[in-house]
Amino acid sequence: MKYTIHLSNNQRQIEVDEAFVCETIEAVLKAEQIPRAEIVVALVDDPTIHQVNRDHLQHDYPTDVISFRYDDSEFEETSSESQQLDGELVVSTDTAHREAAEFGWDPKHELRLYLIHGTLHLCGYEDSTDEEKQQMRGRETAVLKNWNLIPNYAT
Repeated sequence: MKYTIHLSNNQRQIEVDEAFVCETIEAVLKAEQIPRAEIVVALVDDPTIHQVNRDHLQHDYPTDVISFRYDDSEFEETSSESQQLDGELVVSTDTAHREAAEFGWDPKHELRLYLIHGTLHLCGYEDSTDEEKQQMRGRETAVLKNWNLIPNYAT
């Protein structure tokens, strides 16, 4: 498995290093059996993600994470080593900091959840319906177990 992850850390809210981001995203990619991936991650503040959300999704509010998949083709059930997932995550650390306080855990844990959630979107998971949301949360919870973390909604 070959993963390339590029980090652009444009925030000051949560102290985070490249290893934290890489290990989180790689855990998802391995769990989803993605053989190759190149992911760009931008850690930003609320005003920046608000602008991205407005410009690209026509949603006029800040959000936690936005995923952009560069290629819309789906992975085959029996994925070959030549298949590659390419995409980008834009993540708000302001939102992670605020929501972590509400849910009673460390902002880095909330950030890790957003990285997992966004990467799962890149892998093809959706969360528009109750059934999709349940599946997404199940996958998030499974990956978070790597760090003995349990998200608030799972308790």
